Amino acid sequence: MMLIGGNMDLSLNQKAVLITGGAGTLGMAAARCFATEGAKVGLLDLASQREDPGVVSFLAEFPEQAAFFPLDLVDETSIRECVGAVLARFGVIDAVVHNAATFHFSPVCDWGSTAPLDLHYAVGVQGPVRLQREIWKQCPSALGGSVVVISSVAGHVGEPDAFAYTPIKAAQKGFALSCAMEMSAHGGWAVSVSPGHIWGPIHRSRAEAAGLGREAYEQSKPNIQSTLLGRFLEPAEVARWIVLAASPTGQSLTGQDLRVTLGIEAGGFNRGYDTSAGGGKVEW
Repeated sequence: MMLIGGNMDLSLNQKAVLITGGAGTLGMAAARCFATEGAKVGLLDLASQREDPGVVSFLAEFPEQAAFFPLDLVDETSIRECVGAVLARFGVIDAVVHNAATFHFSPVCDWGSTAPLDLHYAVGVQGPVRLQREIWKQCPSALGGSVVVISSVAGHVGEPDAFAYTPIKAAQKGFALSCAMEMSAHGGWAVSVSPGHIWGPIHRSRAEAAGLGREAYEQSKPNIQSTLLGRFLEPAEVARWIVLAASPTGQSLTGQDLRVTLGIEAGGFNRGYDTSAGGGKVEW
């Protein structure tokens, strides 16, 4: 099978891949890319997401390759039972994509407790560590496979009012490093992927509320204009890098953080900086 938009064989045919947060925008995009490569795909998400229209459509399109497995990352029993159900269906686990996330943004001094941070920790760090431990316990061969941890540009650039979100996104990069260390003796690898701003339901609804089309909305957002390309990422653009990282081709990337951000770190904020004579450049 070939990577969408290219002609590289990623050797993922019949490999069993699990995706947490599988019913979400990025999770579904990654699932579709993996399935196109011939992989068997396990969508892991809260039981309530089983009837999500996107999930139902995906399972109908790939009935032999794909399955939904209920998972609550804050519940150890749910984690144990989920891994057992996956192995009963697929027999093995070759790759895990830790994609589940929660989002809370508000001034930290407005918090009545640390509950927002506690939930981010449970879903973004503690849950993934418990899940990965359970996978390795029940399926030791998974140590020779791959792990992809979905972090964020917020984990190395930062965002306002993100005392719950940003610390966890930074910690997830460390989780990927720990997996890479643990798996290295078995030939396995782990990579973190840090996307920038992805176009999805949240931004679409905000644009509609503002009475703006996508392009006008992008032009109105300073954080989007601070990228070199001045636009949102498409979910599929990030998904392709997730698939690449999880494939044997990604083994040489182990321990690395793939920053799929449209150039935020490259100085997109300086795109409008006039360095011409008389244009504001200071001469020394």
